Amino acid sequence: MKSECTVLSSFQEGDVWRVRIEWPNGAVHYFGNFASEKDAIQWIDAHAWLTTPATRNNTGEPAGADSPPTRDGDEQQTNDRT
Repeated sequence: MKSECTVLSSFQEGDVWRVRIEWPNGAVHYFGNFASEKDAIQWIDAHAWLTTPATRNNTGEPAGADSPPTRDGDEQQTNDRT
C-alpha cells in the first residue's frame, strides 16, 4: 500500500520485536531486534521524523528542485549591486 509518508509499525518475530518500515514508494524494510514491544515502540517514537511527508516548494517539485546544482568553477550571479 503506497502512501505519501513513511509508516513505522512494530511486530513480533519469534522471541524479538522488530520495526516494519514502509517507505512512500511501497518498499518495505525490517529493522532491529528489540527485547520488547515497548522498546520497539520507543524506537519508533524516537524516529517519528521519518513519518513526516517531504516538503515541496511552490512548483510542486521536491525541495531544492528549483535550484539547479552548480559546477565547480561556475560563478553564481546575484542581483545585489551596491
